[in-house]
Amino acid sequence: MCAMAKALHGNDSLLAVRQDLAVEVASRIRRLFSCIRFGEVLVLQGAPVMGCVLAMGKPTMAKCALGAVFVMANVCLVAHMWSLNDWADQLTDAADDRKSRHVFTRKGIGPKALLGLSLGLLGAGLMLFAWLTAATFWIAVGLTLLSFIYSFPGVHAKSVALLSSLPHLAGGFLHFLLGYSLFGSVDPDALRIALVFALILTAGHGVQEVQDHDADRRSGLRTNAVVFGKFSVFGTALLAFLFVYGYLWHLAAAGIVPFRLGPVSLALAGLQLYWAIQALNTRLSFAGVREYRHRYRGLFALLGLTVISTLFL
Repeated sequence: MCAMAKALHGNDSLLAVRQDLAVEVASRIRRLFSCIRFGEVLVLQGAPVMGCVLAMGKPTMAKCALGAVFVMANVCLVAHMWSLNDWADQLTDAADDRKSRHVFTRKGIGPKALLGLSLGLLGAGLMLFAWLTAATFWIAVGLTLLSFIYSFPGVHAKSVALLSSLPHLAGGFLHFLLGYSLFGSVDPDALRIALVFALILTAGHGVQEVQDHDADRRSGLRTNAVVFGKFSVFGTALLAFLFVYGYLWHLAAAGIVPFRLGPVSLALAGLQLYWAIQALNTRLSFAGVREYRHRYRGLFALLGLTVISTLFL
């Protein structure tokens, strides 16, 4: 009886150890995935999803199933980009009072673990893209290379004025064409539409640099806003945004994009200009520019919903 009791006690102890280990592993996985900036990942689904919608034509169950796989692949790819960026910027982010509390090391995650997560997401994304079309896969590879050029230490194009904008300009084209290539061939009309997203992404990057100007200057980064001044970069980005709205009206009038985008674009242009003036009235403070970014992202989300509505109305 004593031997049996000891055996049962030993089994209970082993079970408790296994349960504690399972809880610790689950907690670590949750903390690791909490390092992904899901809000930013969601924002960068806009261009490729718009590409899918505009190339899809009449929706069918088969097309929707392919679209679902595509979205999963792109979520993995974009999550890889952001986690790689956060891994590369761990020191500068830790020195920024506004970002330091969000640095992954504060969550008990080491650099190797985050880099492993980033590469794992990349592998999963590329495997899913390989299951789709060859064009979609190779465009995803191109986006991966741009991400490494922008973020990876030793290259780190993000800290070099003008050069930091090139991956966003090229990336804007490729993000849209990534989705468009799933259902259509990359033709001149696709390239004309892709210019919209290239300019949006590049202008948005400029505004983000204006928001981070003070911290980047303290860290010794030579971003566009640091080198050329935040008012100059903000004004250039605003002109690019306003051009996008006018260009969308032109594409709508030419029948290249749904006609309803034309009047919607002109209406939203005035609203963004008003909000830009409000941000300027704050002397482009961190809070003022951050609020401006949140607001104009909402405008582009509205444009996206307008495009999606063409599938049903």
